[in-house]
Amino acid sequence: MIAIFTSAEFMKQHETSQHRVLITGASKRVGRATALELARNGWDLVLTYRSSHRECDETAEEAVRAARDASHSITVRVEHLDLADLESVQRLASVVVKQGSLDAIVHNASSYRATAWGTISAADLAEFHQIEVVGPLLLTQALHNALAASTLPGGGAVVLYSDIHAIGRPRVGFAAYTIAKGAVRTLTEVLALELAPKVRVHCIAPSVVMWPTGFPQETKDLILSRTPLARVGTAEDAARLVRFLIVEASYMTGETIHLDGGRSIR
Repeated sequence: MIAIFTSAEFMKQHETSQHRVLITGASKRVGRATALELARNGWDLVLTYRSSHRECDETAEEAVRAARDASHSITVRVEHLDLADLESVQRLASVVVKQGSLDAIVHNASSYRATAWGTISAADLAEFHQIEVVGPLLLTQALHNALAASTLPGGGAVVLYSDIHAIGRPRVGFAAYTIAKGAVRTLTEVLALELAPKVRVHCIAPSVVMWPTGFPQETKDLILSRTPLARVGTAEDAARLVRFLIVEASYMTGETIHLDGGRSIR
């Protein structure tokens, strides 16, 4: 674990953040963009990584600079988390509780890989379910009291990620991933009821947010032809939606929001 603080001089000149968020999978892409978006709004951050420690440290350093540029002073901590390991989940929950208050969790960490039909194993199904459903559920449960004490308008907030292909547009070759992501939508509704009225729970179902490395141009063209807004999403699109759900959506809970440029309606 490392802790990164703004300079002592800057700390004297500005009040520290009143709110703190835990973002899992913060090393790159959407996790990093979410950290930067909330840092610019003065949030303290707890960022987790599974294997990309150096990249998560870089996210932390960028977040401190982004906050300073926006005249905020924040604290950023980097912690290890492996959602496939229940002991790792329990350890992180204990550490976060000891560190102080918590206002939001963004369950961004995920696993994405194909599982071709005929090769799917029980281990594949268990791994995806653990990472996408069991780990986030147990982590949220362990941090419930901290979230319930939040002073955010509408109370604390939890954001989870499903996938448009898991809620009506399944893809061939990704059964284990899709089934787990489909369960995230149900998890959102369950948590919304269990944690109400002091904690709100939101789910984002994205289409493509940033092209995967090596994505074939033919497939890109096909996706864009089916997307009314004629582009893929950016990490910043996702980050801004997360900020809205956490900070402003005080009368929303249990909903799944499509972030897909209209693709799910075409």
